[in-house]
Amino acid sequence: MKKVFIAAFSILLLISCKTTEKASASTEGALQEPDIESLFIESNIWELSTYMGKQPADVGFINKIPTLVINLAEQRAGGNSGCNSFGGEAIIEGDTITLGKVISTKMFCQGVPEYEFFQLIQQPLKYRIKGNTLSLEKEGEVILEYKLIEGSK
Repeated sequence: MKKVFIAAFSILLLISCKTTEKASASTEGALQEPDIESLFIESNIWELSTYMGKQPADVGFINKIPTLVINLAEQRAGGNSGCNSFGGEAIIEGDTITLGKVISTKMFCQGVPEYEFFQLIQQPLKYRIKGNTLSLEKEGEVILEYKLIEGSK
């Protein structure tokens, strides 16, 4: 009788473990929408990780890596272009973000592709968030990619 009880208990234990594995696997595989309201807040700083498919240092961002802060609640954006600080409005409609009315400081930084950077960020771009990566796309190609480096993700 004791052997039957131990065998039954072992089978129940194995079945419950399998059920737990299946449940956790199905929730892990589920695609969850990012909560942009918690990601686009003033305390979150995004740092440029790729610029037109290249590492920032390879295209001239040597002294400082560009950053981006998006405050969805106030519809504002700001950061650093790799040389100058900037700020402006941030308009998010669906999966598109547009930075407008951008102003910046005017320090001279030789070799930094700042003009091109500002041209890119001031046009409507599709955005996608996966984990701690923010991708900005134009015509289906990722042109800017940022990593979340600070904040309350």
